[in-house]
Amino acid sequence: MQRALLWLSGWGLMALALVGVSAARTEAAMAAIETTAALEDQSDEGIRAAVERAVQSAVRGAVAMGMPHVELRGARVLRDSVIVQILARDAEPGPEDDEPDSPEMEQSNL
Repeated sequence: MQRALLWLSGWGLMALALVGVSAARTEAAMAAIETTAALEDQSDEGIRAAVERAVQSAVRGAVAMGMPHVELRGARVLRDSVIVQILARDAEPGPEDDEPDSPEMEQSNL
């Protein structure tokens, strides 16, 4: 009887641990952050500098919110500014988090 009770309590603890791990994973925070930076000129160097400033600003915001894991989702170049979008998370993304690229932002090779 004691052996069966120990065996069942061991499995109960294992089940409780699995529930705790899965519940922790579902509480992961995520945010899409879009930032704009002024574009001083339309040259490749000017565009790169503006994108870099926008990404740095978005990453600083993500880190301030406690989400240090970021992924660049897209960049748009307008006449006088650039817009970048990052996806920020508080934990490393897992294989179940793989998503297709956002249709709202056009990808740009800079």
